[in-house]
Amino acid sequence: MISHAAIGLITATAVGVPGVYSPPADAPVLMILELVPGADIDEVAADFGMTLLDSIVSRDLYLVAVPAAAAQESGGIDTDPRIEEAEIDEDATAPQAAGGDTQPIFFYVPPIAFEDQVAMSLIGLDGAHAGATGDGVVVAVLDTGADIGHELLAGRIAPGGYDFVDDDTDIADEASGLDLDGDGLADELHGHGTFVAGIIATVAPDASILPIRVLDSEGYANIFRVVQGIYYAIDQGVDVINLSLGTRSHNQILRGAVADAADAGIIVVAAVGDDDREHPVQVPAGEDTTLAVAATDDDDVRSDFSNYGNHVSLTAPGREIVSAMPGGAYAEASGTSISTAFVSATVALLLSADPTLTQAQVEAILYLTAHDIDSMNPGFDGLLGAGRIDVAAAVAEALPAGPGPSLIGMLGPGLPLIAVEPDLLIFLGLE
Repeated sequence: MISHAAIGLITATAVGVPGVYSPPADAPVLMILELVPGADIDEVAADFGMTLLDSIVSRDLYLVAVPAAAAQESGGIDTDPRIEEAEIDEDATAPQAAGGDTQPIFFYVPPIAFEDQVAMSLIGLDGAHAGATGDGVVVAVLDTGADIGHELLAGRIAPGGYDFVDDDTDIADEASGLDLDGDGLADELHGHGTFVAGIIATVAPDASILPIRVLDSEGYANIFRVVQGIYYAIDQGVDVINLSLGTRSHNQILRGAVADAADAGIIVVAAVGDDDREHPVQVPAGEDTTLAVAATDDDDVRSDFSNYGNHVSLTAPGREIVSAMPGGAYAEASGTSISTAFVSATVALLLSADPTLTQAQVEAILYLTAHDIDSMNPGFDGLLGAGRIDVAAAVAEALPAGPGPSLIGMLGPGLPLIAVEPDLLIFLGLE
């Protein structure tokens, strides 16, 4: 079936954002096709006048340009027995890029500002490192790339990263010098991937980071590129996927990629978005198999930009955080992207503390040890997940001789994911 949800965003061009180009109505439509096993993409493309642009052959997925008439024709693509799924290829963005924001995102600061951050002590980082440092865990960061020579990242980059923007192995967090999204600023998300990776390297200093470049320097990607990045991460055997990005489109092929990652035993962590709203819920943060992260400040108050809702799993610091930037620099920034990195790194610490933990057990530990912040956020009861992460408490619980109420033994490795939702923890008397 063809999904036309939110097709106002087609490819990496943000339609409806002031100053951004909108394609004519008769322009070819970019679509992602999932073919049934054994179907021939060349035959399908010829029958519908499609142009093949890209592919993930191992998953029978293809990016094609479809003539507008063929895309709109009833009883055509949507009923062809060779096509399992057909979806409009739309935007996925870093949260800070959504909505055509024309304000600077990063504010450069001296390195000393990195050393003296309340957020790091708030989450109990020093205590956490006494028990685990992320050793042996690989975190894939699907973002704008990374400055692998930065002092925070040097020696912490896993081999095998890839750049799906330029289709090469250069994973540098590079600027184009162009205003690609037409908002009057060039490269406003240049450094986003380096910043996110810097947070992960700080919280889990012995984890390996696999940069996979799917966002351009404006913070934009098309969904197909994100799907490519997810399947690439799966094939590389990573343990955690950090997705500081999202889309309003409930694209079934993207959702399928996230589900496949979970089925492969990978823990996926995603940003809920920076639009200060409950609906619509972004994908992949809205998926049941994803840890969805909102942002709070140093007082555990929801950051006024952060999305919220009953799909939120946890919150983490996300306001005025300092991390790495390309060229060896440091900057201050805010966003649920940053909060997501804190949680991905915490997951890395838990897996380092006990590599036998299942996804269900990791989530249960995070929920059990989180600080309830409802009292600091009147009007948001139940909309900020289990609360703000406590990294030290989570690591202590994950260690084989952890001091907690033997949560791992209660859950067991085969418990369904739904059984570790926060409400059930209350039912079990664990909160």
